[in-house]
Amino acid sequence: VWGKTVHECFEVFGCPPHMSTYRESVAVLSLASGLRYVGSTSLSYPAQRIREIIQFKQGFCLQADKVLDLEWASQGWEMRSLQEFQKLAKPHLLRVVFIMFFKLALQMNLQITFMIIGHVQEDDENTKPFHGLSVGDIMSIMSLMFIFGTELIDVYEVLRIHCRVRGAVKKVVFEQVHSHGTAPYAYHDFRDQHGVIQRMTYTKNDLKHHYYEAMRTCGKMIFLTLLCMWLIGYALLKFGMALYCEGGAWAVLAGCLNPNGHNPML
Repeated sequence: VWGKTVHECFEVFGCPPHMSTYRESVAVLSLASGLRYVGSTSLSYPAQRIREIIQFKQGFCLQADKVLDLEWASQGWEMRSLQEFQKLAKPHLLRVVFIMFFKLALQMNLQITFMIIGHVQEDDENTKPFHGLSVGDIMSIMSLMFIFGTELIDVYEVLRIHCRVRGAVKKVVFEQVHSHGTAPYAYHDFRDQHGVIQRMTYTKNDLKHHYYEAMRTCGKMIFLTLLCMWLIGYALLKFGMALYCEGGAWAVLAGCLNPNGHNPML
């Protein structure tokens, strides 16, 4: 009841909701509960499915005859590979937003800032407040760096899969686009919830739309990843310069700062 109500509300306000598949739902639920992976559904299984679709040209199901059941056909394998990639990329885009950006990049900046403030206020007699740097501080930063590195490897794998998909379908996409966009491109026969065979028709414009949608998803992922790398790089630079400066504090424009005064310690 709740799902139907939300679906109708989105349609009223002109925002068609995204209908997630089972694998997408499991990946998003694992992200919300704090899990990194849920078996092979996170990365390896979708990557293998995409590889098989491209290698064996596995398109949509078709009903060859009224009496026969659905059979796999080669038509529409480009659209299907793009759809499978979107099922893989969208949950990973959420991981980049919530884990790499909010949990790692911003958290590391705040943690290092609080660490610097705490060490500056520790002992006024010590000329180098970071002289007594605890092992816990180093371990905390190293653990965040390790988690960020693993997430960075996953982003690289998703982008590598996109390059493979893009290289396989690019020629067909632009060949189809140069002709009439409303002409049928592929048919997808499937059984609905009542077991009745239904047919979905994809046009050449649909193929182009899925192609550019995959590129936009990867573009967002690249932008957010570069932003996270810049934030973490700045946090590590701030940490290193705070170790170097005599007062234990540093700013980009002012350089080394004197915590007890207002003049920078150049």
